[in-house]
Amino acid sequence: MRGIRWVAVVVVLGVSMSAHAAEKVFDPTRDSSKDLQAAMEQAQKEHKNILMDVGGNWCGWCIVLDRTLHEDAELHALLEKNYVLLHVNFSRENENLDFLGPYPKAKGYPAWYVLSPKGKLLKAEDTSELEQTHKLDAGYNKATLKTFLVENAPR
Repeated sequence: MRGIRWVAVVVVLGVSMSAHAAEKVFDPTRDSSKDLQAAMEQAQKEHKNILMDVGGNWCGWCIVLDRTLHEDAELHALLEKNYVLLHVNFSRENENLDFLGPYPKAKGYPAWYVLSPKGKLLKAEDTSELEQTHKLDAGYNKATLKTFLVENAPR
């Protein structure tokens, strides 16, 4: 009986992790301006900064970064405690050029922008600086991500 329970736990965990991995993180049909307004309202109520994550479902690094933030318990806790996460799509279907116009041009994707609860740009980050070895299969450097999330948290 104990073996059956263990298998059930593994199956449930596997389904939840694969469901997140299969999820489309970036939605080209969303209205980024409205999403930013909602993020600002939430950030003001919860005394958090906004972490604007710009990328697309076509971008392997974008998916790996999102998965890392959600599957690593320590990083996820820092994200939840200090930020309202706002995904902004950049793809052939919707480049969001008007919305992204006021922000520094991204050097690559994903691009991160930390905003105050009122929407003021606090930091623009080239996320390639957060990678482990610049090889996709190595992913992101957890210590560097943690440092970023701590240093850019609201004061």
